[in-house]
Order: sequence, then structure tokens, then C-alpha cells
Amino acid sequence: MHLKKVIQKRDNLKKIHLKVNSEKNILLISIIKLSNILNFYLDNVLLNKFAIINLTKKFNIQNEFVTKSVLFKNKFLNKIEQKLIPNKELWIYLKEEQKYTTDSYSRYEEIILKNSKKTQIDFITIGDKANLFCNKNNLFVIKHFDISQPNFSTHLASIVKLLYIKENYKQVRFVINSNKNTNDIFTILPIENFDIDKLLNYEQKTPLPQLEKYSIIPDIDSFIEAQIEIYLQNCVQSLIHESSFYASKNSLVKVNKIIKDLDESITKISKKIIKLKRENEIEEIVLLTKNNFTHSVFEKGEQ
Repeated sequence: MHLKKVIQKRDNLKKIHLKVNSEKNILLISIIKLSNILNFYLDNVLLNKFAIINLTKKFNIQNEFVTKSVLFKNKFLNKIEQKLIPNKELWIYLKEEQKYTTDSYSRYEEIILKNSKKTQIDFITIGDKANLFCNKNNLFVIKHFDISQPNFSTHLASIVKLLYIKENYKQVRFVINSNKNTNDIFTILPIENFDIDKLLNYEQKTPLPQLEKYSIIPDIDSFIEAQIEIYLQNCVQSLIHESSFYASKNSLVKVNKIIKDLDESITKISKKIIKLKRENEIEEIVLLTKNNFTHSVFEKGEQ
């Protein structure tokens, strides 16, 4: 009976192993897809940023989305301005659901709490856990998105563009879990401050080396306005997919660890099964020999 229980335990572990291995294959496919999508949006946002910054410089255009202006160029007067008109920032916090328990977000939440003490910050949360964190710490949430909500990224980009001007935010920052920005937060507005290079896994050449060769239709202001809209869409998409990509890679690491542990457990139990089978065989041989000996003695006694 003991042997049957051990065999049943091994068979159950093999079923779990099969299920986890299937999950690993799904994760691998997901990571490849996310990597391709991420690179697509990164190429686009890099192109948008390059075009916007270079065109505004070339045509001497002042745009709040590109460079946040100040009322006074004098440092002393600028400090007075900051005291009279407190800086406001908009932070977007995306927190993925973690299937395998880890503490990936604590360092970012420490940064959030630290900055919220010295700067007035409004929050847009993505995911229930991000919203729960902000509410728990009495942080002001102006909008919440469910991470599974269809096309929420499009609505998010539109809201960011509207609020940036309406609320006169100094900057817009995006909090995601990523190994490419572990101890800091991505800044997406003003555009000149977006450190996209941290997200690139390759050396990117300038996508538009000679802007003067291109015709601007219908006019430069309309073109830049359209590019800002597209930039925000691509920027939001790239950061959302970076978050999903990194979450999937973390899950893959955990799954590989589970598979390794299962392999070791199955191997260990299989060896135990072999040992038990041998012990049972020996017991059967001993018992059979004993029975034969007893039978032989009994026959001799009858003679």
C-alpha cells in the first residue's frame, strides 16, 4: 500500500509538471509577441520625439508639450514663482497582477511616497493593486483604469494630453516595473525629458537625418500637434508593453524554478519507488523461500 501511495504522488507531480510546462510554452510565445510589439512602439516613439524636437527648434516654436516654459528666466524670480505657484505633477502608476508572489513594486512605492511628501501629485492608476495602494496612502486619484479594459491606452493618452495643459502640470511621469529603470520613474512629458534610450536594447540610428527633405502638410503647427498626439499614443503603448514584457519574463523565471524543483522531486520519488520495489521483491523472495522451507519440513515430518 505504501508503494502505491508513492507512485500516486509521483504521477500527480508529473501531471503538475505537464501543466507548468504548458504554461512555460505559453509564456515564451507571449514574450516573443510582446518583444516585437514593444520594439514597434519604441521605434515609433523615437521617431516622433526626434521629429517634434527638431522641428520645434528649426522653426523656433514654443510648445508646452516639448519644453515646459517658466515665467522668469532669472533664478531668483523663478524660485519666487515656484513658491507662489506650487509645482504639480501627474503620475501614472501601473501595477501588474503578480501570479507568483514577489516584492517587485516596493521600491517604486517608496519613491512615490517620498515624492508625494514634497510635491503635489495627482495620480492615474492602472490595475486594482495600484488603485488600492494610492487609496490606502491617501493619494489623490483622478482616474482609474482596469488593466483588462479594452483600448484603455487610447483613452489614457487623450486624458494625459488634456490634463497636462488644463492642470498646468510641470511634468507627467509613468511608474512601471522594469529592469531598465529600477530606481527611477519614466518622464513622458515634457517630451524633451523622456529618456527613451533606457528602453532600447539596441543602438538606434537617427530615423530622420534630413528633415528639410520632407514636406510639412498642411502647416508646421498642425503637423507638430498631430505628432504630439501620436507620440503620446506610442509612448503609453511602449511603457504598458514594457511592463507586460518584464512581468512575463519574471513569470518565466519563476516557472523555470518550479519546473526544476518538480524535476528534482520526481527524480527523488522515482528512486524511492525503485528502492521500495526492490525491498518488496526481496520480501517476497524471503517469504517464498520461508514457505518452501516450511512446506519441505512438513513433508519430511509426514514421512
